[in-house]
Amino acid sequence: MELRVLNRREDFIELYLSGVPLYIVNSIRRTIISEVPSMAISTVIFTLNRSMFYDEYVAHRLGLIPLTSEAALNKYKSPEECSESEEASLFPPDCFVKLDLDASNNDGDLRTIYSRDLKSSDPEVRPVYDDIPVLILGEGHQVKLEAYARLGRGKEHYKWSPVSAAAIKYVPEISIDRSRCYSGCRKCIEVCPRNVFKVTNVGVEVNEASVLNCNLCHLCEKVCPSEAITLKTRENEYILRIESTGSLSLKRILLESIKILSGKVSELSKKLEIQGVLK
Repeated sequence: MELRVLNRREDFIELYLSGVPLYIVNSIRRTIISEVPSMAISTVIFTLNRSMFYDEYVAHRLGLIPLTSEAALNKYKSPEECSESEEASLFPPDCFVKLDLDASNNDGDLRTIYSRDLKSSDPEVRPVYDDIPVLILGEGHQVKLEAYARLGRGKEHYKWSPVSAAAIKYVPEISIDRSRCYSGCRKCIEVCPRNVFKVTNVGVEVNEASVLNCNLCHLCEKVCPSEAITLKTRENEYILRIESTGSLSLKRILLESIKILSGKVSELSKKLEIQGVLK
């Protein structure tokens, strides 16, 4: 198995994996999306809403605000351990974080309420970004509410997923039949959107420095008049791209997904042993 980091930013990582079957890479991807827990607002109680927006609209927007969850994974009960009480007044402190919003507009001009206006009971659980617009208050408008956040998983609702995107890309393998390639044609270079080809003293060649940027559009194959270009995908070689919402670090997301996936495999193995399947 080979693993390389192709590109990395604070909220984005691109990994090259070789020698790993697709079903394993896809299992990691699906676990990242639906199983890794993070904090999100699940319940909103309105004390006062004198605004242009319905309660449901405001609650929906609040639920989609990503919250910092790094410390929360160790401080609060898991989604399975902590189910919401049917009584709205009961929010156990080992499960829920309270975020208050008390905003009004008495200045005459329109006032935008941002995520930074939410006051959290836990400084380690707060909006990841301060400048997310929640609603706009007109003159004389006022909103007062209590929002309760808990740990959840993306399979329950995507607002609990720690990533905005997690995708797998196939690794391309491009070959040029030199005996059939017209050196002066260069049509493949003209149509390629990712600059995968280059011109050398021997003719058109694949630019190895940018071959992984190929988006597998097959335009090079289609426009080649002599059908000299062949585009395939390499077996058991993939690129995994993950973009975080900021609620968890990329390292934590990957480690948690592996831990959860390993736990599921171990649990399945034990159940098979109990049933006598693995004897």
